[in-house]
Amino acid sequence: MARRLSAALGAVGLALGMTLLLAGVGAGPAAAEPPARLPTYVVDSAEVITPEQRTELENAADDLYNKHDIQMWIVYVRSFDSLTSEQWADRTAIASELGDHDALLAVATEDRSYRMFAPDDIGGLDQSTLDDVATNDVVPQLREGNWAQAGLGAINGLSNALDPSYTGVITAGVVGGAVVVGGGGAYLYSRRRKQRRIDSSLEALREQELTVDQLEEQPLDVLDPWSREVLTDLDNAIRTSEEELRLAVDEFGHAETAPFTKALERARRDLAQSFTIRQRLDDDVPETEDERRRMLVEIITSCTEADAALDDQVEAFDAMRNLLINADARFDAITQQLIGLRARLDPASQQLTELTEKHGEQTLASILSNVELARQQIDFAEATADQGRAASAAPVGQQGPAVAAIRSAEGSIEQATVLLDAIDHADANIAAAQSRMPALIEEVEGELAEAASLTADGGPALATAAAAARTALDAARTGFDADPLGTFTALVDADADLDDALDAARDSAAERTRRAQVLTAALESATAKVTAASDFIGTRRGAVQSTARTRLAEAQRLLRSAQEAAGTDPVAATSAARQSGALADQALMAAQGDVVSWQQSQQPRSSGSSTAGAVLGGILVDSFLRGTVSGGRGGGYRGGYPGGFGGGFSSGGRSPGSFGGSGSSGRIGTGGRF
Repeated sequence: MARRLSAALGAVGLALGMTLLLAGVGAGPAAAEPPARLPTYVVDSAEVITPEQRTELENAADDLYNKHDIQMWIVYVRSFDSLTSEQWADRTAIASELGDHDALLAVATEDRSYRMFAPDDIGGLDQSTLDDVATNDVVPQLREGNWAQAGLGAINGLSNALDPSYTGVITAGVVGGAVVVGGGGAYLYSRRRKQRRIDSSLEALREQELTVDQLEEQPLDVLDPWSREVLTDLDNAIRTSEEELRLAVDEFGHAETAPFTKALERARRDLAQSFTIRQRLDDDVPETEDERRRMLVEIITSCTEADAALDDQVEAFDAMRNLLINADARFDAITQQLIGLRARLDPASQQLTELTEKHGEQTLASILSNVELARQQIDFAEATADQGRAASAAPVGQQGPAVAAIRSAEGSIEQATVLLDAIDHADANIAAAQSRMPALIEEVEGELAEAASLTADGGPALATAAAAARTALDAARTGFDADPLGTFTALVDADADLDDALDAARDSAAERTRRAQVLTAALESATAKVTAASDFIGTRRGAVQSTARTRLAEAQRLLRSAQEAAGTDPVAATSAARQSGALADQALMAAQGDVVSWQQSQQPRSSGSSTAGAVLGGILVDSFLRGTVSGGRGGGYRGGYPGGFGGGFSSGGRSPGSFGGSGSSGRIGTGGRF
């Protein structure tokens, strides 16, 4: 499916045109269906195959491509538009830009005519073999009206003809190993190198952390399988998580498992949205290359973020389950810790009395209640632990409250420990506060000044940390003498939180700066490319056709869009600028090709002509359109363009040359009535 979609990209307008032409809108049963660009690998305007048969044909074509690097195109129409089967197939091949790795089966069901061709430079395939495939695998099915089976016969017949002869390989290996390496080895490599490149690219990317910009730079044939991979991985992760969470809710209740439920619901939403995007990519409506890239990147980023959000809950989820599994041991540890804490209460009370005599109650105001508060926490922990032991002894499925009891008891123990430790360290902390407070105040003042410059990058987290730091700083300035220990401790804590918020804001600012630099470079590059293409087309507009002009117009539109979004959405602006530059490149290449074709058409007739340059520059176009300059078939101009019948530019802007051009060279084919 990935190959079918990627091959259809970049030709939305032409594909829609083909759809209308092949649908026979407003025509009778035998309406003429002229050659046009094939929008997909299987086209059924004759409406002779079922959706299931289309899928079977597409899968078989995929298999042919994966094995032999041959793209098989199958089209069923009612009529070949009064052309021979060869003419219709060749013109369709030109319109569809089929190359030396493309095969075509075209069937006119009401004309009862067909044409099949394939490249002649693939090992194992020649005219005789193609005739055999047609005679044995295709025509018999066509005669019976088995349209889908005829297509499968063409695909399977080619695949069988292209399969390497393992007997031959073994013999060649025995007779001359160098031949196998130099011939067969290169052949097998040419068939598999694309898939190996994709696989190696994916493997390398899995080991990296990419930004969205870097992700957008990856080739489509890497993004597509990657998007399928992350979709599958996330779907599997969600299914497994749902089963685990269902058991956890039964065991621990909805309140205890709420964070995990929330993460799973978000992952479900993201997965559903990603599946919707994937369905749009897989339907019969082709997207442009840029649309496809954006959709694939959205799938990858959304699924990756949802998967990471689930991973973030793994440690807590496992810890919750492990608490229950190890409940008895945890309750024993809680009992030992509580015994130790109760033993510290009386010594702490005595130590606090001594500190009060040394420093005074005002200096110790922040810890005067610590002993009593610690006693309350210890009492609560003991009561909660007793309730938890009772819950852990309940039947399976009713033991969830034991987990909450363990967490509550351990939280109270931690608080009691902090309260008693503060008394143990009070003397040293008071000395540190008196010596370090000036430097700490100066440090926090500097950090607050930096925070003010990073408001946009730090967001709510930085604003909250800065507000807390300002409050602690004001208290340190005005209340230090009254409560040196409390104000110092509060400022130390606020400083630590502000440091963390500043680190995140600095990272965000650095990323913003980088994106601004990337945006500037993208805008400058796109502007230069658009200008170059515009100048080239403007000075050679007498020869440049609609494709180049269309690409340039879209490039100019995207550049304006990028410039307008630069101040509000730099990511979108960068993407638009890059798309603009790419389209400008395409416009320039198309225009250069038009000019080369024009020059080639002039060389036999207009050498030395004083008007050729004026025509190329578009100066004399109006005159020619009005017929004021004319000539014979050998050197005149028609419609503003040089040449007469068979020369110059046709209405489509193509210089005919020999029929079929370079795209049809190297083909072998067969066909006729059936």
